[in-house]
Amino acid sequence: MDAAIKVFSRKGFNGTTTKEIAREAGVAEGTIFRYFKTKKDLFLSLVSPYVVQSLADTLDEVSGENDETVFRAILRNRLQIINDNIDLVKLLIAESQFHPELRDQFVSKIVMEAAGLLERYISQRIKDGEYKDIEPPVAARALAGMTGIFVLWREYLAGDKYIAFEEEGVIDTITDIFLNGIRKRPEGGSIKE
Repeated sequence: MDAAIKVFSRKGFNGTTTKEIAREAGVAEGTIFRYFKTKKDLFLSLVSPYVVQSLADTLDEVSGENDETVFRAILRNRLQIINDNIDLVKLLIAESQFHPELRDQFVSKIVMEAAGLLERYISQRIKDGEYKDIEPPVAARALAGMTGIFVLWREYLAGDKYIAFEEEGVIDTITDIFLNGIRKRPEGGSIKE
């Protein structure tokens, strides 16, 4: 897997061959095909544990905690995953533009599954009477969007040279905005609807 990430990152999806990955890993090319039917399957398998399993693990770790703790943990996990795998993230974004079938598999098999975990958490909190009746798919994507813009700002726009955001501050602020909105609450009360 490490060898595949290295070669994909260096040469892109089209420029990478399974023969090169096998050489980098020190295995026979046939070994790769014992585990992965196609180069696309190998590529997607690099992403899935980071996107889906780490979110499931994080939700398990904070089960029973208050919402602020849960969302801070989710955001910390997502940003850490991106920070640790930025080359893979950039490669996935770039290659998705030119390989619609890769993008479709990524969205259908990985993004939708990860989003589903978050949607189920939000749905449960609605059932518990803790959240107002909102659309969980929209809320999950709003959270992802708020987080994603900071990655875009830092990694693609080189925005840190204009404004550098401290990551824990970003996590705290997004959590607060996501759970409480941006309106100031009146003394001792809630926002009037």
